[in-house]
Formats: sequence, C-alpha cells, structure tokens
Amino acid sequence: PRPGIWVLERSVNNGGSYSPWQYFADSPSDCEKWFGKESLKPIIEDDDVTCITQFSKVVPLEGGEIVVSLLNERPSANNFFNSTVLQEFTRATNIRLRFLRTKTLLGHLMSVARQDPTVTRRYFYSVKDISIGGRCVCNGHAGVCDIADPNDPYQLQCRCKHNTCGVLCESCCPDYIQKKWRPASHSDAFVCEPCNCHGHSNECIFDEVVNANNASKDLQGIYEGGGVCQNCRDNTEGTNCENCVNTYYLPLGRLITDYDACQPCRCHDNAHTGNCAEGSGQCECRVEFMPPYCDRCNFGYYEFPLCKPCDCFQDGTEGGICEVGGGQCPCKHNYKGLNCEQCKITYYDFPRCNACDCSDIGSTSPICNTHTGQCNCNNNFGGLT
Repeated sequence: PRPGIWVLERSVNNGGSYSPWQYFADSPSDCEKWFGKESLKPIIEDDDVTCITQFSKVVPLEGGEIVVSLLNERPSANNFFNSTVLQEFTRATNIRLRFLRTKTLLGHLMSVARQDPTVTRRYFYSVKDISIGGRCVCNGHAGVCDIADPNDPYQLQCRCKHNTCGVLCESCCPDYIQKKWRPASHSDAFVCEPCNCHGHSNECIFDEVVNANNASKDLQGIYEGGGVCQNCRDNTEGTNCENCVNTYYLPLGRLITDYDACQPCRCHDNAHTGNCAEGSGQCECRVEFMPPYCDRCNFGYYEFPLCKPCDCFQDGTEGGICEVGGGQCPCKHNYKGLNCEQCKITYYDFPRCNACDCSDIGSTSPICNTHTGQCNCNNNFGGLT
C-alpha cells in the first residue's frame, strides 16, 4: 500500500534547506495531529500548504499511485504567469519525500495483543517510480528550454528572448541594461533595452542611484532607467554621452548623434576657461580677454596676449588712455588720483562721477556726499540737493 503519513518537500537552494510542499495523512485527525490545524484549511493563497487524505488508503495493496498537482484549486491556477507567488511556490531545485508512518494492515493493533512492538519494523515497501513534470523557470522570457550540456540531459537552459541572458533568463544582457531587469508576464511584457549613448559608446552599466532619480534618457527620449554609458567617444561625456567635453561644443544644426557632433572651441590659447557656448561656440573668456574669441584684450587691459591691467582707469582719462608707463594718468575734469581712480570734489558715485547738484541757496556748500550725492542743507531746507 501507499505510505500513511508523509511530506513532500522542496528546496530552492540546491538542498541547503527544505520546506513542506504537500502533507499526506490517513485521516483529518492525523493531519491535525501531525501538521496542525492550518493544514486542514481550504486553499486561499497561492502558497498555502495543505494536508490531503485520499492517497493514504490501504487499497490498492500494490501498484498504488499518488498524483500531486501543485496548481489545481489554487487561486491563480489559470493565471500562472501573473502570479509571482504561485511561480515561486512551484519553483524547486531539489525534491525530497519524507516518510513518517507506514500502512500496516492493522498489524500495529495485533502487536498490542502479542506484546510485539517491533511489528511495524517488519513491513517493507518500495517506491517503484517517481515521475516529475515541470517547466523551466524562465521568468517569462522564454518559451523553450534546451539541453545545455549533452552529458547532463536533465540540466536545461532557457532559450532567452527579450534581450535577457542567463540559464533562467534572470538578467538583462550586457549593454541592454537601461531598465532594471524584471520578470515578464502577460500583462507586463518587459523587454531589456539598450542604453542610449547617442552612438558614442558600446559600453554601459546599471546604476541604482541613477535609476532611482530617473536621470538616464532611454531610446525614446524619456528620462527613465539607470543606464550609464562608459568610455564615451568622439569628445562626448555624460550619463548618455550627451554633452561635449571641455573645449568642445555642439554647433547649431548638428545633432548629438552625429559622429563628429562635438567641434573644438575656436578660442585663443590660454585666454578662455575651456568652455564655449553650445550652438554659437562663443568662448567663455577670462576677464582680461574680449569675447567672442578671446583674441583681444578686454577693456581695462593692454598688451595682448599678456593683457595686463591698465595703469589708468580708462573711463576717467582723456582719450581713454590705458597705459602711461607709470606717473600721472591724464584725467578728465571730473576725476582725480594718480590713475584717475576717484571722483573729483563736487562729483560723486564713482565710476560715473556725476556732478553734485547742490542748491546755492539751500545748501551750505557745493560739495556733496561722494557716494549718495546728498548735499549739506542750511537750516529750514531739506532734500537731496
């Protein structure tokens, strides 16, 4: 006869540990005694483990079969690929049959009368055949399994689709890692996508932080995913090789996908910061050099390409004189100082040096505050001037 009480167990870590898959017992009372009340409850969740009694009868005495279905009567039995719980419940690397009590044809009762407690040790049974039918766990990314090694025909490998790789299609293939891998289902036909490097790189890594911030642009131009391009070519840089490197710019009318998109900045050597404006290419000049190409000294500097600061404050000199080789600069009438760097008395607001406008009647003098232009008023007078 078939065994009386036993447990079908599975391992998902190559035999490292086992957990119950299905309980078997002679009667509901044995189910409760051996496996607890929970084992008698109807199946509610896809991963419920229950106890059944129909396969623990005495008859047939020989050739009895036990048929175990892990899907029947489960909530997602007809929707397997949309239930991660059921997919995980039917997953196994190893299977174990743990027999707990045999069927004795009432021999255990006879032993009581004969005072022979060893009677159950004289029953011998054998498992004639074990047939296991299953499907490859391909995470929804393959419909066919192949024999990976002819010397091990029982070790199958998924024939992966959707740009996935691995024995179980458990990861995105290299360079198809714009989006984080996930299983596919009928409602979510996930396909691994290549990184968007704008044609300037064939290397890519997945970055969790970039993914969390949606800081990478996919091939549809949407910022979604975590692909980060590596070793950008053609003088490009950035998460998606979307920017020109320092001293290069993207001219107006060119696309970043062009192989020669980034062109050298047309700036005078050492006269600029290294950056130039996208589109126009206008150089970002150092303060002492004149835009757009940094090929002349800026106002207030002289002797290109050294572009030294002027001796004189040019706005304050007659004729815009910059350099006098030391000594007094030729100041305008409203400026003073060796370099014409101050407003003259009765003028205010350097560097404009506007004339004070103090009233002859209301003010005590024609001199005003050098910063605000406020005049000193006589008694009974007020206002700025």
